[in-house]
Amino acid sequence: MQLKSLLFPILTIALLAGCGGGDPANPAPTANKLAASSTCLNCHASAVSPTTGALISEEWRSSSHNLKNGAGCADCHEPASDHPNACSTCHGGGLYQMTKNPDQAGKCFKCHGPAFPDNLLMALAPQHFGYSTARALPTAVRASYVSGQYKGRCGACHNPHNNTLTQQHRDYATSLHGDPKGAAWTHYDFKQDSYAACARCHTSTGFISYVSSGFTVATKGFGAGDASREMLACDACHSSYDFKNSIRKVTQYTTSYQNFNGTALASFPDSGESNICITCHSGRASGQNVNAIPFANFTGVAFVNPHYLATAGLMYMQSGFTNFTSAAASFGTSTYGKSLSPDNAVTSTPGGIAGGTTSTHRKLGTAAIHADSHKPAFFTAGVLDQNGPCVTCHLNGSGTTPRPGSGHSLKIDGNAFTQVCVNCHVTEGARSGVVTLTPDNFRSVFIEPQSEGFATALKLMQSYLLNTYRISFDPSTNPYFFDETLPTVGGKKQPVRDWTRARVVNLSPVNGRKLMGACFNLNLLTRDPAAYAHARSYSRRLVYDSLDFLDNGVMDRSVSAGAVASGLTLADGSLAFIKDTKAYNASGNAISTIYGNTSEAMLYLVAWSRTDGTWNATERP
Repeated sequence: MQLKSLLFPILTIALLAGCGGGDPANPAPTANKLAASSTCLNCHASAVSPTTGALISEEWRSSSHNLKNGAGCADCHEPASDHPNACSTCHGGGLYQMTKNPDQAGKCFKCHGPAFPDNLLMALAPQHFGYSTARALPTAVRASYVSGQYKGRCGACHNPHNNTLTQQHRDYATSLHGDPKGAAWTHYDFKQDSYAACARCHTSTGFISYVSSGFTVATKGFGAGDASREMLACDACHSSYDFKNSIRKVTQYTTSYQNFNGTALASFPDSGESNICITCHSGRASGQNVNAIPFANFTGVAFVNPHYLATAGLMYMQSGFTNFTSAAASFGTSTYGKSLSPDNAVTSTPGGIAGGTTSTHRKLGTAAIHADSHKPAFFTAGVLDQNGPCVTCHLNGSGTTPRPGSGHSLKIDGNAFTQVCVNCHVTEGARSGVVTLTPDNFRSVFIEPQSEGFATALKLMQSYLLNTYRISFDPSTNPYFFDETLPTVGGKKQPVRDWTRARVVNLSPVNGRKLMGACFNLNLLTRDPAAYAHARSYSRRLVYDSLDFLDNGVMDRSVSAGAVASGLTLADGSLAFIKDTKAYNASGNAISTIYGNTSEAMLYLVAWSRTDGTWNATERP
């Protein structure tokens, strides 16, 4: 008999020291479990895992169950007392039965179950059984790796035979996807029927159902009385524990909202493995939803919420509100429409237009990166040209030295910089001089100043809304925008319903669609704090146009003057927006250091020349 499809969990090495009768105080000896399993290994030495293709005996020999004297073959498979028996060759069954699938049979919980309040696993890894009522939880609501849907499915995340915890597991546990306290998993009980549309991204069960059905099947299938809240388990992105070879196949994604020009449903390019990410990070509404509201309704209509972390919607220029002026309006060397529309290259958004805006970040992980103007010599065939931009930047780029844990922390850290960013971003002009970027300094020298400029521009939008339109923005409370001209009800502010309100300075009513559109952009960009990197040009233009409307109700490119006049300050009390006579100093037909007192926020907000460092005549970026 060969042992096939045998599943049980990997958990932490330290916790397994006492499993199966070993001595927790002396985890080193392995002879007992190895000896106890020797008869099994003698007969089943040639058994191959149908999932990984490796010898099961060798996988177990390398596992922490063996090396830490945790569990032998019989501990999990529980053969009958007289197994093996010569008669079993011809008369299998009866006394000769054994547990073929310990995971499915619940045998893992002999050592790792939530029913034991003093179990070491519960003390050190409550994220596995956070739904259990058998133990007081550190928080009232939390999600868990082993949700109600994952009882008997430890193999969704762990190789049952080589159960040693990998770097991928450890790194993933540090990511937002792997955080059991994350709002994406705990804010609602997403598996309830009333949240069926949400469960497709906020539960693993729902996501697998959604992408496996071609994005058509309503997500249900949760058992009654299930007290758990699911996280994004490994099998959301991998169809088995043979992780490297089982990345889930997700087809090209089309959203339920209209594309950038409102002519069809928004569709995204087929980006290979990044399709997994795009499915949930495209958002659930776009500026076209605001455009679709009848103009007369803006005297009494609820705010349209773009949803959260709509990174793909921003990167592929689909989600923002762009109806502040006509598409044919002239802005510098382009038109307003082209500056806010994706180009029609193969790797850009389907339905893009000729002369639309291109993006190097959008090309990463695609063949189009070879023709990019930044570092074409580096971008050769097979290097950073596969699996789309999401996987290339946040997980592991193709054709380069792999990142530790294959990037499963999802962080843009020193490893990401070394593998991807440095190929284009070599130096940065700082106030003190030109700085060579390294894995240790690129966040403080390069990313954080841009992040600060972006965040400060969003604060200016909030300032205009509050001081000019009497609208406050509370990102922690839905529907986020509240009417400061109305009395509170039950101690709570009332949400904005009349978007045609008169400006404080000019008492004439405003364009309600454009005011809600500016608020839409503020919430959209606030929900993706890295929008300045995901969609640099697009996010700057959305901010600029929103501010250009908010400052005086007219698209007259008055943003820099209004920003300076606002007197907005940073946390240290310094002025946020300073526009000196130039943006940058220049040397050798290229910019070098920041000029004079020019502030980072102003560098983000308006356009400047990368050749001589002067401010562009058309200040809109």
